[in-house]
Amino acid sequence: MNILEEKDWNMITKYINILEDFPLLYHYTNVNGLEGIMKHKELWVSNADFLNDKTERKYTVKILSDLIEEKLEELENNELKDIINESLKKVLDMQEFPTYVLSLSKNKDSNLLWSNYSQDDGYNISFDFEKLEEIEGSPHLIVFKSKVIYDEEIHYEALNELADFCVSTFSKIKPEYEDFITDIEMIQTALQLLASFFKDSCFQQEEEYRIVLIQKAENEDNYECRVSNGTFIPYIKMGFNISNVKGITIGPKNKMDISEEGLKSFLKLNGFNVENIEINRSKIPYRY
Repeated sequence: MNILEEKDWNMITKYINILEDFPLLYHYTNVNGLEGIMKHKELWVSNADFLNDKTERKYTVKILSDLIEEKLEELENNELKDIINESLKKVLDMQEFPTYVLSLSKNKDSNLLWSNYSQDDGYNISFDFEKLEEIEGSPHLIVFKSKVIYDEEIHYEALNELADFCVSTFSKIKPEYEDFITDIEMIQTALQLLASFFKDSCFQQEEEYRIVLIQKAENEDNYECRVSNGTFIPYIKMGFNISNVKGITIGPKNKMDISEEGLKSFLKLNGFNVENIEINRSKIPYRY
């Protein structure tokens, strides 16, 4: 069951479906990344367990676990506490259905993002985000888009509601509880999405916006692997139309006078109309 189809349960849309008017969003990458993206007309959406911030998803699970523990302390039935605790350990394990994340930003010329993702001499690509195509190839993907939430107050409010739902669900396990499996899927999906869009406030300078994909079929192998820093990173491909690309900005340390002309030649070779793509240089004033 897809949680997003639940009319009377708005955990997701209430907290993270925060849509704003972002006509353009930006993807920072190095020259090799740009080459692959533009040549193949696709973006690689990485498995969330392999993101740069290794604590990212653990942050959300830790808050939820602490809140559930507080609520269980209020229960008088110790046997029920043990049952709920043991059951939740399995439910809150996000390994069963892999999650994939594509990171973009609202910031078109970020000193931090240039440094983190392109070694300051790469590129960023501006996309008409609303017109990006949906994932093709698997009917077992939930696709969700939202800006990342850095507000701790919102994190706790949403996760407290989810904690209440968890405790309530596992407190009424009985043969006649027909919606139990549905509720479990709702908990798992909610946690995966909240964990994907909630980040510690120390990352708010990234001004991140994400496309998140959750694979809902067991043993689904519809992914590939790339190599990064000596590690294999699972990813899913997401295609886009040439018309989705609105501009490319050259990084602040790339000061070669041939960079712009070389970029135009590469774009023409791969079927892009350079008249429709705005090419700029970063305004960040590095000396060298």
